[in-house]
Order: sequence, then C-alpha cells, then structure tokens
Amino acid sequence: MDEPTEQPSLLTLLLSKHTTPTGNSTTTVSLTALLRTPHRRTSLDDPLRYELEYISFLDSKAGFPNLDALLTRLRSVDVVYLGCTEDISSKGEMATVMQKLEHVIVSREDIHPSVTEATVVKMLPYLSKNKADQVVNQSLIHLLGGESSAYYLAYRGDKRVATDESIAWTVGLFLNADPSHSNVDSVGLHSIQSGALTSRVTMDRTAAEAIHLLPPRNGGESFMVGGNSKNNSLYGVLNQCLTKMGSRLLEVWLRQPLVDLGEIERRQSVVAALVDDGIGRDRLRDEGLTALKVIDVDGLAYKLENRKFGGSTSKALECLYQMHLLGDQILPKLAEVLECVAGDAGETSSLRDMWLQIDLSCTELSRACALAERAIDFTMAPREFLLNPEENEEVREIKEELDEVEEELQQIHDDMNHQWSRISGQQNQVRLEDVDANGNTSCVWQFRLPNTNDIKSLEEHTNVQIHRILKNGVYFSTKELEQLGTKKKDLIETYQEKQRDIVNQIMGVACTFAPVLERTSAVLSELDVLASLAYVAGYSQNGYCRPEMTDGEDDGLGIELEGARHPCVELQDDMEFIPNDFNLVFGESSFLLVTGPNMGGKSTYIRSLGAIVTMAQIGSFVPCSRARINIIHHILARVGAGDAQDRGISTFMAEMLEASSILRTSTKRSLIIIDELGRGTSTFDGFGLAKAISEHIIQNIGCVCVFATHFHELTALEEQEKTVSNSHVTAHSDHNGLTFLYEVKPGPCLESFGIAVAETAGMPSNIIADAKRKAKQLENFDYRKNKDEDQYGKVGDYANEETVSAMEFLHKLRKLPLDKMSREDVETSITPLLKQYGFTGVAM
Repeated sequence: MDEPTEQPSLLTLLLSKHTTPTGNSTTTVSLTALLRTPHRRTSLDDPLRYELEYISFLDSKAGFPNLDALLTRLRSVDVVYLGCTEDISSKGEMATVMQKLEHVIVSREDIHPSVTEATVVKMLPYLSKNKADQVVNQSLIHLLGGESSAYYLAYRGDKRVATDESIAWTVGLFLNADPSHSNVDSVGLHSIQSGALTSRVTMDRTAAEAIHLLPPRNGGESFMVGGNSKNNSLYGVLNQCLTKMGSRLLEVWLRQPLVDLGEIERRQSVVAALVDDGIGRDRLRDEGLTALKVIDVDGLAYKLENRKFGGSTSKALECLYQMHLLGDQILPKLAEVLECVAGDAGETSSLRDMWLQIDLSCTELSRACALAERAIDFTMAPREFLLNPEENEEVREIKEELDEVEEELQQIHDDMNHQWSRISGQQNQVRLEDVDANGNTSCVWQFRLPNTNDIKSLEEHTNVQIHRILKNGVYFSTKELEQLGTKKKDLIETYQEKQRDIVNQIMGVACTFAPVLERTSAVLSELDVLASLAYVAGYSQNGYCRPEMTDGEDDGLGIELEGARHPCVELQDDMEFIPNDFNLVFGESSFLLVTGPNMGGKSTYIRSLGAIVTMAQIGSFVPCSRARINIIHHILARVGAGDAQDRGISTFMAEMLEASSILRTSTKRSLIIIDELGRGTSTFDGFGLAKAISEHIIQNIGCVCVFATHFHELTALEEQEKTVSNSHVTAHSDHNGLTFLYEVKPGPCLESFGIAVAETAGMPSNIIADAKRKAKQLENFDYRKNKDEDQYGKVGDYANEETVSAMEFLHKLRKLPLDKMSREDVETSITPLLKQYGFTGVAM
C-alpha cells in the first residue's frame, strides 16, 4: 500500500446508559466522543501536532443516527476506540448495544483513509472513573504543554468538563488506550476544546446518499442510473480540482457544509471573482495550479514531519528535490499569476490574502531551495537522486567512479549494436534497458531486440545469456554487462553508506520546513477548490447563479429557487433537463407536498433541493437562474424503501426509525426531504402515520420540508394549514400511452396514473382491464371524488386541460391575502391572472 499522505483522525467513544429523572431506562444512550485530528500549522514556531475535540450527545440504540451524522462529517478515521462506563464482560444489555455500535462503525466504508480497508474498531477493557481521572491527571498536563499553558487552563475552566464527568472519563480512556502519549516527544503537541454536532451542517448517511453527496466506494453501484464518475455525485460534478490536496479538501467541505454566513459569503466572493474573470481563472489553473499535479504537498509535509523515507537516502533527497521544485519554480509562477488575478479583485479580497500567503511561502522556502541546491546532484536528478559530490571528498571519488561506469556502459552498448549489425545488417536495433526491481534477474541492465524472430541468429552467432522472450522482444545480457552491473551495485552500496550520515543531517534541517508546507498546502488546496467551483459555474451550459444567503428564522425567509436543476442529472448523456421552481418560505409555504405518477420526476425534483442547498453552503454557485437560501443546520432525509436484514429490521421498521430520528433531530433550521412515507403497511395506517407526521412537522417544528407522496388525501392539508402548498409533476395519458412532462406545477395531482404505467410496462390487457374495473369499484373511497364534489361540484376528469387551468387559477387565487388588500390592489393582482388563464370579460 502507498505511504499515507496525511494523518487520519482517531475517534474514542464512551457509551453510558441514559435514564429518566425517575431512574427508568430509555430507548436512547449517552455517547461522549473524543476526536483527535491532525493540526495544520500556520508558522514555523507552531508546536501543535494534534487537536482534541470532545462532544457529548444522546443517540438512539436502534441505529445511532447522531453518531452516523458525526461519522459523515469525517473524511478519514483510522481507529475507533470503544469503551463503556459499565463492565460489559457479563454480556448484558450494554454489551448488546456495544455490538450494535461496533456494527454501525464497521459498516462505514467511506470513512477509512484507504478504501481497500475497513476502519479498525478496538473494544477497550473496562476502565473505572477513578482510574480514568488518574490517567488524565498524569498525562493531560504533559500533552497540553504544562499547567500554565493556555490549552490546559482552558480545559480546566470549561464548565462542561466540570458538570459532565463523561468528558474526563473519555479523555482518560483515550490516553490509557495508547501509552505513546506519555512519551517525552509528545509534550505540548496537543490542544483540546469543546465541540458540538451543530458546528457544521448535520447530515447522516441516508441524507448524504439521498442528495448524491459522494461517489459510491469500491466500485459499487451508482446511486443514479446512467451516471458515471463525473456526474453520479456532487463530488464528481464539482471536482475539477487540479491537485490531490484540492480534491481531498473538496470532500471535506461537502461532508461539512458551513452554517456561518460570513464564511460562506467569503468563499462566494472568491468564486464570483473567478467566474467574472474567466481569462484570469483559466490562466490561474493552466499556468499556476496545473504544475502542482506532480507534487502532493500534504504528502510531502507528512513525509518530512515523520521522516517517512523508508531508510533510503534517495527518497529523502527526492523529498528535498520536490521542495526545491515547489519553492523555486511552481510557487513563484503561481504567485505571479495570482497577483494579477487578485489585483483585479480588489485590495481587501480573499484572493489577495491568498496571494500574500503564497508569496510568503516563496520567501520562506527560498532557504530550503538553497539547501537543496547544495545537497543534491542536479546533473542526475530527477533520474536519480544522489548527494552532491562536492559535499564530501570520499563521495566525490565514488561519484567519479560511477561516471566511469556510465561511460563504460555506453561503450558496451555500442559494441553490442556494432556486433549485431554485422550479423543482421540492421543498425541500432539493440536496446539498453534498466532491469525492473521486480524482475527475475540479478542484472542491473539488459539488452533487448524488438523482434522475437531474431533469437535464432542471436544464439548461433553470439555468446549471450537469454533472460526471457516476451511479445515486445528478446531480453538478454553479456558477461561484460553483468560484471559492470555488479560493479555499479557495489559502488552504489558504498555510496549510500558514505552519504547516509550526511543526508540525515541535511534532512534534519529540511524537516523544519514541514510547518511551512502544511500552511502552504492549506492555501493551495482552498485556492484549487474555489477555482474548481468557479470553473464548474463558468462552463455550465445551462448557467449557475450566486445564491443570496440569509441567516434567520423570521417569516419571509426560506428557500426560493427559480429554474432549479439537479446538478448531477442534468449532466447525463442525451439529457434535456426541465428546470423547476421552489418557493419554501417561513410563514407562507414552508411545507411542500409533491404528488404525481411514478417516474414523473418527483424524486429528482425534491433531491435536487438538498443538493443545491449543500452546494450553496460550501460557497459554490448553484444550478438555478436565481436563488435565495436561508442557511440550513440539518439536512434530514427519508427516501426509498429498503430493509436492514443484518439487524433484523424490516422495510417498514427501517422507515419508521428514519422518520423517528428526523422528528427528534429537526429544528426550524432543518431541511427535511421525504420521498414516500407509510407505504410499508396498510393504506389506512400508512396514511394516518403520514398525516400525523406531516402535521407534527408543520405545527411543532415549522422547518422547510418537501414531501413526495402517493397519498393524495394529504393534499387536503393545504386547506387546513397556511404554510402548506401543493404541487404536482405532470403527465399526459391518452390512447397512445403515458407521456411524462417532468414539469412541476402548482396544485395537487389527483391521478396516480398507476394503471397507465403498468400498461406502458407491457402488462397483459386482461389484467389492465380488471385493474380498471377494480379501481372503479373503489372510487367511493377516493379522496378525489369527495374533494371535487364538496368544493367544486362534479368537475369531471382532471386530465381535462380546461379543468387543470381552472384549478391552477383557483390555487393562485387562494394564496392572495384578499382580506388585507384594498379593492385597487385586488384588481391589480387578479386582472393579470384572469388574462393569463383566459377568463376574459369577467367583471370585478
């Protein structure tokens, strides 16, 4: 496996019972998490290596949705330590809960730094509270830099630590699990702080999959039929990054959308500047960032910081060479281009700040460049990485011998070509190639004739050793070539011994530049991601817009989108996407019911909302003609139908667990996406649950919610609740079959088109006829009939175009606050509607 390019996170979880004030057990448990993440240093004198963050929260025993949301935020988790406040060796209730907890973590293939492995879960032995406190008292001061350090004083003064004993218990569990924290080398390398699940948008795995956040891991099936790696996820669409660091940061941003308005707008301003300056953006990418494809700055910093050279002086010098390439060529050119782009963006722009930081990095790395020029033999690099022979007399002598070997090698090659030309009459046919380190010969070099038919002449007329015969030719060597290879091996071994001590001293100095590389990587990765977002917006065929962001809970705020498109679906081949609008406003229309036939586009429509909100809250432009978005704190989803057989959970139970989690978690600042609910049980039970859950969301939570349903009876909520609005996806059914229009219009759709869909699928005609007869018999239970007769009389078939037009007119008319409008206002508002729907000659 390749060397890691960054240090993954480490998570410690302490499980404890949650009881009511009267001591009764509940369906929830208490979890305290301690997350250790690598610290990105910003200066040479920054001693920190790791950040510790503690979070306490309640979670459901059934599926641990809050932990699931926390894991979704994390890009890579290498090890998870699991502990319990009780001794679970007796295999009681808490032991069972621990097993479920372990299963949830192990099932997360998306949080391990290497997709070929699973996150390691270590079940820790019981540690008493007193023992945990002893470990904390012995080790935490040491880690945080002493009793007078700001980090230790902040920890001691945190009221949460004083009132929540599980925090110190979790810290003790973590420190006890890994004794390396007591090493002298770890003094003052950690900081510690309180965290919260709400510091970023809360989104669990279900919601992430619903909005196609990340591509499927391990080559699994796409979440979207017809998608590919470029359009089957938000990550695929937005990842036009040119560096590995940028791609990694984009994934982190998508996992952790912002809730801070100022930071969102800061990112937006950079994207906007790069969208407006297309020439500057393309020059920044083509002339600046593209050169960074050859260097993973995160990986370089990691290798320098941790001396990950595999004991090889060549790999150590290669790192030094890459630092020289970065500081001497790549960053100066990038700074030059960025200065021009930032200059056009204004004196106080974030782009200018990035230019100043990169320019500072150039200055700081100039000393590393001087070190590299003194240490590396640039006449050989990048073919080989050797110490500059001028550094040491003995090394210089060996280098001279190696140069003589190269001259002798060229002579042997010329002689072999001359010999073969006399045999075959062909000039310069013998190739000289280095032997692969994994080859089946001890030679350093070998000859190759491209034509395998030459082997007979080769064996008859020369004294050579044949190694192998492949499609691309005959491989062979001579005694002189093997002897020369042996000589080179001996010289290289001696050379390595002589230069090892010198290189170690040089790299000791080079490693002090790791903090500079970490800070530089942070700037480069952010610049790359923002340039990528601008590239996607600038080159979109249908156009992206900058969303207007708001942050509040007042009436009139919400999510208003015009011409919204699903960012992934619109990029599929041969796709002509029909844009649609959203109008989800607090106090007016925050709850949207979407009805219509299967395959009519309901799922794509409502999921596009979650995708667009996520894009907006990472600072991206969005696929709309206009957008106004109030910042969301949770994205919660209940989509699809599936069971959890490995946990003994049926489809309906899984559906109810997801719905229950949504109701417990959501606040007014949540976005709830529900794609069908209550279909796993009887019609009456399902409708009752769907209606009760909808009313709870409307009356008690008041958040933005889109609800796609086949329960047409739910559309009556619009008459009962002022914040509910109906919309439907359109379809046309006639003797030629069913045609989906994929257009969302106001008002309910009281036709399921289910029989028409079955007919389109080729269902036998006798079954279709029988289904129509059965449906006719049940019409007296149909909400459509009751609603039509009670409110509008027998209006006939909703498929009639005039009726649909009249219904849309009535829907818009009911939304007008007529009781608060003057007669002039009424005439001004209604006259255009009358003309729009063809009601001419109607007196006001």
